[in-house]
Parts: sequence; C-alpha cells; structure tokens
Amino acid sequence: MMGWIITNFQTFSSVYTNVCIEIYLVLVSVLFAYWLRPFTRIKRSGYIAALIYYCLTTLNTHLVDDKDRAGIIAVGIIVVTIIALWLLDEKRNPVQKIFLCIVFRLISWLSIEIFSEIGFYERDFVFRFELFRSDINAIVLEFMAWSLIEYSLALLLLYVALRLLHRAYRNKAEDLTWRELAVLIIPSWSLLLVKPIIRRFYELWMDGIANGSIKENIPGNPYNIMFCICSYFSVLVIIILYQKIKDQQEEAFIKESLDRRLKDMQRHIESATKYYEKMRAMNHDMGNHISVIEGLARAGNIGELIDYISELHGRFEGSKPVIKSGNAVTDIILSEAADQCKKKNIIFDSRFSYPNDLDINPFDMSVVLSNALQNAMEASEELKDPLILVTSMVRGNVFILSVKNRMKDKLILNEEGIPDSSKNDSGHGYGLKNIRSIAARYKGDIEIKQESRDGYYVFVLNVMMIG
Repeated sequence: MMGWIITNFQTFSSVYTNVCIEIYLVLVSVLFAYWLRPFTRIKRSGYIAALIYYCLTTLNTHLVDDKDRAGIIAVGIIVVTIIALWLLDEKRNPVQKIFLCIVFRLISWLSIEIFSEIGFYERDFVFRFELFRSDINAIVLEFMAWSLIEYSLALLLLYVALRLLHRAYRNKAEDLTWRELAVLIIPSWSLLLVKPIIRRFYELWMDGIANGSIKENIPGNPYNIMFCICSYFSVLVIIILYQKIKDQQEEAFIKESLDRRLKDMQRHIESATKYYEKMRAMNHDMGNHISVIEGLARAGNIGELIDYISELHGRFEGSKPVIKSGNAVTDIILSEAADQCKKKNIIFDSRFSYPNDLDINPFDMSVVLSNALQNAMEASEELKDPLILVTSMVRGNVFILSVKNRMKDKLILNEEGIPDSSKNDSGHGYGLKNIRSIAARYKGDIEIKQESRDGYYVFVLNVMMIG
C-alpha cells in the first residue's frame, strides 16, 4: 500500500487533501448549525441555512480554480446564506442574521489560517531530522498526520470560539440595530482585506517556485500568525465587551424600572391611606346621615330622601376600589389595572385573594403583582381580543399567583428561563427578573408556560412564594 502511495504520491496527495477538506467542510457546516441554533425561532432554519452554506462552499472549493473569482463567490455565498436564514426564520431580526453569518465566516477562516501558518514552522521543524530528509515513508506519514492535526485543531478552535460567544452573547432574541452591527463588525473589516493579501503572497511565491526564480519553500511568517491570533481574539473580545455594555444598560434599566415600581407602590399606599381616611370620615358622619335620612322619612319627603340616599351611595361607591382582594394596597393595584384595561379594551378578570394568613410582606406582593400586570398589559396592547386573567391559591404555607395573558407570538426564553429583556418585543423581560428576585426571598421561584390556542399564544406566569 505504501509503495503505491509513494509511486502515485501526486495523485494520492490530491485525493487525500480533497477528502480532508470535504470532511472539514462538513464539520464546519455542522458547527455553523450549532452556532445558529439558539438565535433562531424556527430551529430547522439554522440547519437548512447550514446545509445551503455547505453545498455552496463545497462547489466553490472544488469547482472554481480562479482564486479571485472564488473569493467573490465566497462573499455571494454569505449573502445567499443570510437571505435564506432570514426567510426561513420568519423574516426575523435581519441585522442579527448578517452579524451571525459574517462573524462565523471570520472566525472559521481565522481558525484554519492560524494552523496553516503554523504548518510552515512544523514543516521546517520536522525536516531538521535526518529521518524526514531521507525516508520517503516518514515524509508521507508526516504529510497525512499533519493534515489531520491541522484540520482537527482548526475545528477545535472554532468550536471553542462559538462556545465562548454563546455564553457571552446572552440576549439572543434581542433585535440588533445597524449601529450595533457597525460597532461589532467594523473592527473586523480589515480581515477581509488582509485575507486576499496573504493569499496573493502565497500565489506569487508558488509562481516563483514554478518558474524557477525562487528555490526555497514558503517561509513561516510570525507576523501572519500574530495577526491571525490577535484578530481571532479581537472578534471575541469585541462581542464580549459589547455584551458587558448591554448588561450595564440592562442593570440601569432594571434599576430605573424598579424605581418606577417603588414610586407606584408609594402612590398605591397613599391611595389606600386616603381610602381608609374617607371611610373613617364617612363612618364618623354616618350618624348625621342617618339623622337626615330619618328626618326626611318622617316628613314624607320621598323625592328628597331618594336623592339624598343616591348621592350618599355614589360617594360611598366612588371612594372604594372596584376589586376586593383582602388587602387595601393590592385592591388599589388591581382596581387601577382594571381601569387601565377598560380604557384599552382589554378584558380583565381578577380572582386574586391576598394570603393574609401567610407571612408575606404586602409591599413585596405589590411589587410582584404590579410588575406582572404591567407586563401583561404591554403584551396585550396590539391584540384584537386581549385578555388578562389573574388567579391565586394557597396550599398550606405555599402561595401561588398566576397571571395569564394572550400574545401574538411565542417568545424565545434565554438560559435563565425567561424572555430576553427587550421592551420592543413582548413587554416581558425586565419585570420578570424583579419578580424572580422577590420570589427567591420567600424560597420560591417563577414558572413560565406558553400555550398555543386558536391562532394565538397564552403567556402563563406562575409565581410561587412560601410564607
């Protein structure tokens, strides 16, 4: 077998290299699908886009001999892949699709280029040994072994980068803006220019060897290696820093959101206090009202009596909350939510009962209820037949609050099990983090369900608290 390989080495090396490249392209496409998977709502869209990328890249690699034309075609392959991914994933987030495909292309090229550059040093190193200068068998084995090692390490480096980016880029469902795309991609544009420069250098050197003007093999270039390594890490670092900035913005938004909720709670408490003051005043004046009513009745002034009772009833009804839940503050919150829903033509049904027998702070309960209702109302604004249902139940010392609302689309949950924090999406996100943190104080947690019913989705938030 080795004798045949040595005799037909040119043919063998061509076939062996093409097989290695083909396997490498298959595995790169698998990693491309792995990279796209958490960013897509329709999971098969990532797989189909990766398959398209594989087929087009394979044809370009094996059928196009002109390197300049192959480079232009490679750009076209990225464009086709972006369009296919966007169409297959319900035309969602096109800017992010551009970012995902470009970043993958850059990192995959850098991963293989790093080890291609190292390969020149590996070649010079092994040829220092007499064995590889005199034994053709050793040379063939070295060629086969390094090819496998080079492609394997390139795939490993690509996988590591994708893993790191998956962890760093947490808000995977958030819409990416053109400005953010520019911030993330512009520092990497130089790679698109350097790649053809490096390729042209190799082509000129190989042409010199072919025409006899150059006698030496292509030397290893430490600057090329350092450029590729620095570029590899720069792509990762830019995205990681971008995510840190987004996290800081999110924390600021959460703080601002919580401050607004605290002010709302203060307003609710003030409303509840005024309500009780009115009730005390009415109780204090009740004796006078009864005397007036009795006087009118004795005098037979039925018309005046009816008007007086109607006015008294109106004042009494106007001073109390619409919804009774067993707690003055939650009464106000639910009543105001019902009033807002009425103005927005949202059906609001509350079956909430405050767990007075459990050790749960009314302020904490108010923050949970206020955040949940605000999210539900924001998510219901654009629906034709919006509905919000609030229920609660107590089992022993466990209290469960459930808020359901209809939604237009199903949400993508992040690693924390909640929708990504995006106020231009569903209205859910930031408030759920506040709710979860309060539930955790009571050794509880939140549960999110999304149920499909008759052409729309129902978002279900269950909050468990142990009191």
